[in-house]
Amino acid sequence: MRTITGNCYQLQRSRGANGYLLRTPGHTAVVDPGMAGGCDALQGELRDAAPIVGQVTDILLTHYDADHAQSALRLQRELGATVWLGAADAAILRREVPPPTRLRRALFRAAPVELPDSVTELDGERELFEGLRTFPLPGHTPGHMAFQLGDVLFSGDAVRAERDGTIKRFYSALNSDNPLAARSTEDLRRRIAAGGVAWICPGHNPPARVASPS
Repeated sequence: MRTITGNCYQLQRSRGANGYLLRTPGHTAVVDPGMAGGCDALQGELRDAAPIVGQVTDILLTHYDADHAQSALRLQRELGATVWLGAADAAILRREVPPPTRLRRALFRAAPVELPDSVTELDGERELFEGLRTFPLPGHTPGHMAFQLGDVLFSGDAVRAERDGTIKRFYSALNSDNPLAARSTEDLRRRIAAGGVAWICPGHNPPARVASPS
């Protein structure tokens, strides 16, 4: 794993999207553990990291896509971790509602994701445990969530992050609802401009330090 800052790390062996690890008093959490094909390598990395960060207690899923969440069920069963996921995305994994677009339905058939055995569903902004907050950033998926520990923001695929820390809406073809994604991008820009965010850790770009608000 590679240190981002403080108790936040980027995993090096997860497959698919960027995986992250964070530590708070009493909790060690994986953010977006990635695809099932990378689960063995990821578990090896987590075992190597345990003397530094402790055993994993929680799995934080920004959204339901396979490249972020496919290994969550196996990881939960083997680690006994608590899984957190947006309520609207959990409904998709339960097959109660289909993915919202034709492309997303095709992707879900090609790379299915199974709902973990138990999920704590998220809806709205709240503190999960000491120092860690979550808030919704829907649009890429209906239940997309962000997580923030101190001044480090884990944004999943809600936005793309440039090297200078500026953000852009995620790729239109892959979003479930582009107008909603645009509103979430603006909401995130306002949060960053208000201060309190020093790093943004996206799903598919390198973590970046954000510009100081003017």
